[in-house]
Amino acid sequence: MRNLLLLLLFLGLFISCNKGKKPIQNKVDLKATGIIKNFPLDSNVKYNLFYLYVFEEEGKRYLSFLNYRTAELLFYDFDEEKFLFKTILESEGPNGIVMPSGYYIKDFDHVYVSSYSYSGLIKVDTIGRIIQKIPYGKTNDDYQILPSYTPSSHPYNVPIFIGDKMYITQTNNEKFCSPDKTPLSVVIDTLQKQYTSLPLTFGILTDKQLKSNGDSFSRIYDGMNFIYSCYVDEDIWVTSANHTDMRRIKVKSNYIDTPDEEQPLNAKNGPQLNLELARYGDLLYDPYRKVYYRFAYPKTELNSKVNWWGKAVYGRKKFSVIILDKDFRIIGETLFPEAVYNPYVAFVEKEGLYISRDYQMNFDQSEDFMTFELFELVNNEL
Repeated sequence: MRNLLLLLLFLGLFISCNKGKKPIQNKVDLKATGIIKNFPLDSNVKYNLFYLYVFEEEGKRYLSFLNYRTAELLFYDFDEEKFLFKTILESEGPNGIVMPSGYYIKDFDHVYVSSYSYSGLIKVDTIGRIIQKIPYGKTNDDYQILPSYTPSSHPYNVPIFIGDKMYITQTNNEKFCSPDKTPLSVVIDTLQKQYTSLPLTFGILTDKQLKSNGDSFSRIYDGMNFIYSCYVDEDIWVTSANHTDMRRIKVKSNYIDTPDEEQPLNAKNGPQLNLELARYGDLLYDPYRKVYYRFAYPKTELNSKVNWWGKAVYGRKKFSVIILDKDFRIIGETLFPEAVYNPYVAFVEKEGLYISRDYQMNFDQSEDFMTFELFELVNNEL
């Protein structure tokens, strides 16, 4: 009886202390609109859309991506969802790329590919002719720019152009340079052929984080700031264009206690573990609504009977998107239904955020189309 009275007293105190407190709610959410974009694929297209972009030219929108299998750049009318043409990248001769390792397009006059055989970026036109080669040299502090850089939409680290200067990211490779001296970004003056290291380095990560295959990161530019999202760190880094002013800001997911720093060593189970670990992901900037989207991947479990080697192209089974306002404050986080979307392929347009619906481990989905669904930002306070 005495224990029952004590329990009732405790419950009364708990209710009293929490009386009047409202549950934490998102100020904004991402809501599925049901609006779908379908882009046809032919049988030669290998699904690996880490090099996919939407751009505008003379008021018309286009979608383009690199098809690894055939070394072709494919172009679509974005609004009409129609295939337009393809650019064949030659492997030999004066316009030979050999084997493309990455792709970025800003518009039809700014098309860049990288190659496994060339230490630099190659500017091409829409019929595949080489217009310019931008070699990777040594920076002012004798850092050799790594040829492993490949512009991609996942991790989202595309080249940024400010005037004649091009800002590209680097990868961490301790065989060539220590992490505390390896810059996350370098600047190439494309006219003067001068190279500059920027002061933010891989030294921002701990040794354990670096050894956990977690040194991947996403980088964006919002017109004023560069923002970095490291996959094993719940913090983001916000820097000025020259990286002299740097701020570290906590952006923690409600669905991740702490990012996993486990190292997938086993060759057999490593691919599966990489898709199960709790990590953070790509950053996207939405200039139309002045918000930022940070993808987050809570810990999950996958079917161990499936061979997960090569399945990373289909994205993560479970994910959320953290929404930040213009001052990098969290204003919402949306958890998405599992095994429907591929969060590795997403882009922002004036009507909202598009996310791929091609989580191909769902075998009901067609391989004949690239499919994207539009999400709109909903204000819950109205």
